Amino acid sequence: MRKKSMVVMAGLLAFSSSTLALDALNVYDGKSEVPCQQTSLEGTVDLLSVMEYAICNNPSLKSSYLATQTASAEYGQALSSYFPTVNGSADLSHSENKIDGGGSSNASDASAGLSLNWLLLDLGGRSSTKDQFKAYLQSSYYGYDNTLQNLLFSVAQAYYAVLSAEEKYEGLTESEKSYKKSFEEAKSRFDLGLVPLSDKLQAQTAYEQARLQSNVARKNIALKRGDLAVLLNLPPQTHFDLARPKKDLKKEKRESIETLVETALKNRPDYLALEQRREASLLEIKKVKSAGLPTLSATASAGVGDNLKTGDDTHYNSSVGLKLSVPIFTGFSQSYKEGQAEFSYQKTLKDLEQSKNDIQNEVWSAVQDYETYFESYKISKTLLESAKESERVAFASYKVGKVNILTLLDAQAQLATARIENSTAFYNVLTAQNNILRVLGKMEKQQ
Repeated sequence: MRKKSMVVMAGLLAFSSSTLALDALNVYDGKSEVPCQQTSLEGTVDLLSVMEYAICNNPSLKSSYLATQTASAEYGQALSSYFPTVNGSADLSHSENKIDGGGSSNASDASAGLSLNWLLLDLGGRSSTKDQFKAYLQSSYYGYDNTLQNLLFSVAQAYYAVLSAEEKYEGLTESEKSYKKSFEEAKSRFDLGLVPLSDKLQAQTAYEQARLQSNVARKNIALKRGDLAVLLNLPPQTHFDLARPKKDLKKEKRESIETLVETALKNRPDYLALEQRREASLLEIKKVKSAGLPTLSATASAGVGDNLKTGDDTHYNSSVGLKLSVPIFTGFSQSYKEGQAEFSYQKTLKDLEQSKNDIQNEVWSAVQDYETYFESYKISKTLLESAKESERVAFASYKVGKVNILTLLDAQAQLATARIENSTAFYNVLTAQNNILRVLGKMEKQQ
């Protein structure tokens, strides 16, 4: 009999220690990571390759995906409430009692058991919890999409910032050469006694200032490259060459602001995530209210025990039943929990309203920025050509003594400014184009 009891207890323990599959409810399959193709940054790389690299390596994007898996696990816990809970227990004890006069008694007992509890009815609490965590899960999906869109925009913004800094440096280098040429011409004319010393000094000052600006611009390239490298999870000193886009911009036609705002509200993942949070807050009210209602559960237990010392017969016990739980008084906490849930829901409504207003303003501002930058780019091209011709004429005139050094230096300063404004305006337009895609919730990998 003792051997039989040990087999029964071992079986109960084995059953209670068994575990289900890691994802028995298939909750982790709802969202997949954005596929990426690991690219190399060797040679000259374009924006698409840099974006691909960022998707594969950016830690913030990886962290956001893990947040969706965390939310999936929480949703799985909510689904688990529809299943019974089974607990196993085992006990092995030895007791010894001594009696005055020399007598003693001792016993060794072993027991094992299983208990089951299954919630059958809770008047909405369980379903509300399940739906609430499903809303949280959907919100985390949108959060991941939002992180992806922001990452792609940040990469594009940083990519164009590097190119803009490079072209600014190149423009300043060209200006430095022009100022040097003017200084050499003024020095030569001064040595011949054709111009006063002030011409030579002013030309030299302009040249040295140009050298200083070039040096600052070169350092700025390193900073912009560092910003881009960090987005790719690389050390800021990492160097790679970026392909430059063709300068053949054409103005894009846009729908009305009202239509664009409507598109944004349908596509913006941050706004959709907030809508899911609102839904979760509404379900929280229902869940909290159900906590004050009765619940009905099924219970069952089975056990086995044996006195290992005396060899008495093994004894068994079992029970089944229904358990009704009715909350009567909770010290007023229930009413405050309901109030908290209601206030939280009202807050999400206001947050959603504010988010809608912010999106409207973002769309409006993004479109206006694009219009402004595009017109500025068109004007800057005309100014650049005009400034080039003006500088050429001024230098030729100075050589023959028709204009003074101030006229020449002014023409060169205007050319230097025109070069910078032209390259800056071009990359501002490209960045503004991507920003419109971002505020519309349509930011994708761009060529």
